[in-house]
Amino acid sequence: MHLFFILFLTRIVWINGQSGNFPDCKSGPLSPFPICNQSLPSRQRALDLISRMTLVEKISHMITTSDAISRLGLPKYEWWSEALHGLAYSPGVFFGGDLPAATSFPMPINLGATFNMRLVHHIASIISTEARAFNNEDQAGLTFFTPNINIFRDPRWGRGQETPGEDPFLTSQYVYAFIQGLQHGDDERYLKIAGNCKHFDAYDLENWNGTTRHYFNAKVTDQDLVETYLPSFKTCIQDAQVASIMCSYNSINGIPACAHQFLLETIARESFHLNGFVVGDCGAIANILYTHHYTLTVEDTVAVALHAGTDLDCGIFYLIHLHDALNSKKIVETDIDQALMRTFDILIRLGWFDPPEQQIYRHLNKNNVNTLEARQLSLISAQESIVLLKNMNNALPLHIDQLMNKKIALIGPTADATVTMQGIYHGRAPFLIDPITGFKNLTTGKLINIEYAHGCGISSYDEKDFAAAIELARSSDIVFFFGGIDHTIEEEGVDRKSITLPDIQLTLIQQLEKVTRSPLHIVIMSGSGIDLSYIRDSIQCSSLTWIGYPGQSGGLALATVIFGQYNPAGRLPITFYPASYVNEVSMFDMQMRPSPVNPGRTYKFYTGKAIYEFGYGLSYTTFNYTWNNNTIFSFYSIQSLIKNNSKTNRTLISLIRINVTNTGNMAGDDVVLAYVTPPNIIDGEIVPFKQLFGFERIHLAINETKEVFFPFTIEAALTIARDASKWLHPGLYHITIGQQRMFSIELEGQSTQWA
Repeated sequence: MHLFFILFLTRIVWINGQSGNFPDCKSGPLSPFPICNQSLPSRQRALDLISRMTLVEKISHMITTSDAISRLGLPKYEWWSEALHGLAYSPGVFFGGDLPAATSFPMPINLGATFNMRLVHHIASIISTEARAFNNEDQAGLTFFTPNINIFRDPRWGRGQETPGEDPFLTSQYVYAFIQGLQHGDDERYLKIAGNCKHFDAYDLENWNGTTRHYFNAKVTDQDLVETYLPSFKTCIQDAQVASIMCSYNSINGIPACAHQFLLETIARESFHLNGFVVGDCGAIANILYTHHYTLTVEDTVAVALHAGTDLDCGIFYLIHLHDALNSKKIVETDIDQALMRTFDILIRLGWFDPPEQQIYRHLNKNNVNTLEARQLSLISAQESIVLLKNMNNALPLHIDQLMNKKIALIGPTADATVTMQGIYHGRAPFLIDPITGFKNLTTGKLINIEYAHGCGISSYDEKDFAAAIELARSSDIVFFFGGIDHTIEEEGVDRKSITLPDIQLTLIQQLEKVTRSPLHIVIMSGSGIDLSYIRDSIQCSSLTWIGYPGQSGGLALATVIFGQYNPAGRLPITFYPASYVNEVSMFDMQMRPSPVNPGRTYKFYTGKAIYEFGYGLSYTTFNYTWNNNTIFSFYSIQSLIKNNSKTNRTLISLIRINVTNTGNMAGDDVVLAYVTPPNIIDGEIVPFKQLFGFERIHLAINETKEVFFPFTIEAALTIARDASKWLHPGLYHITIGQQRMFSIELEGQSTQWA
């Protein structure tokens, strides 16, 4: 959904008046009927309401901006609200009055870098609390089109920042925690708000080489679909039980996503047991006809979308053409009834029809927005997401008590970043602490001089501000360069052509290196990987820190890391590729495994040398891992596993126990990552170099040891074959913790196909 489209529809909705009002089931027109009988199942209540609607009224509720039906006492409802990392500008969300702002957390790519799913759940819980408060003041809906759980397949993708990263396991863990936090709270009788997992499926291209997402046909093998593109949606639908999903703009193997009956019905509903509705991305139903040319008429387009299972149109195609499809007998009225039953069922489960006095969520208000808890959490989440990539000679942290009468120069286009720190799909934050303010806040009264020079823009090549920046650097004791990219380079509708640091920034860095008294410190703001090899290799750059898009408290979070008040422990949730990667593989190539025209994608299959690997990140302290078992080798029988357990993916093979000790001189967090490398016993079959199957973030005092447990299950050991079948093979499964191969597990017996 493009920002222009959001702002346009937002204006329309608010001119007409967003209705956050609720039906009156106590004394309104619907009160005597089963729709208001709370003892009945939600779907039975929904069908009763639908039975009382005329055909025209039904059609008016097949789009995201649904009309009021005054004779039934049914208010209008806007289905489209956004809350990717806090309430966001969208047709259903309005900032103003007693609710001028909402907490703006770091982007999901940052949250992926925390590897802390307890934190993710907490953030989602705060977001849903604020969402309910806004809804009670008629300033938001109850259905939110979030999160984005597509896999960050290619570093050029402009929306990768909306996701938690490139790994299916990490994304699956993220979406489970996030949806649980959004949809569940203190009253399990009701959904707190309704989430929406998008974009189903294989969506990760905006506009590349003249092809936009509206025209793109993603050619995906069955192997990649099952191994990479489906797992996060399976977790979202089957395990987290999300209220809805969104079908995407693109086609998958020649079939538009919103017309893809196999994906929407066979997989999402029958296999994953979706208990909710499907909404088309905004304009995606029209794309079936006008850009994919999958159908020839508007009537056929309505029919294939509705029969595939697309219940709700974010657009007006259904509104205009449902009558035509009915008149031509391409659909019948019961097709519409089925779609409405799924959408109204969610509103019933949200408590939309039930009296407010019995619902705790209906009593949330402005006092539950921008709370101290929310502000602290925005800071903590930003701190936990910061990734230290280089720290030559322990250049960081800086010690404030040693900086008296020193001058620190902050130079570069993101040093004063405010809204840029929010990334995309953001709302109005209650405050924005840029890095300059963050540094000054921590050094106030310490006789430390903090000075700023812009130096250059993000990407436009103009050296007019070089001289002032160079002069400031020359006169300063310590120099920081703040660079990176922003929404002008990566966002919805915009893919990158290059993954290098913009030339103007690199040129200024090289000029600064010549005049500084001590090596530079570099801070990079971005939502995707950048070739930072020059900075990594330069002895004139002493430190390198990646901060993603860290939200409202980003500048303060960074300052606490720089001055040693917080020990960084973020880990990259993506691979940072060399600049040459964009010349080695087409964005149109959806294949994950390497081929003659593809060096492989993500840490699992990339055959080249990464600038920084997935999972990389430094700390101000050191950690030691030991396996608290005497053997480094274990045997298990495949046939015994089958005989002694039901054939489920979560059958335990082994419980891996790791002791982690803080061996340095500073307390801090460690992110313990557990990978498995499966055996390769089939000629010509390519298995992952390694794949993540567990992670845990822990805090350790100096010299403290903690034990971390990782269940190694059948699911972690399965290999996906070319035909998408799942196999448990005999052989050695090598377990790596972080960068250290710890031990091996051997499975004996015959290769067994797993259901």
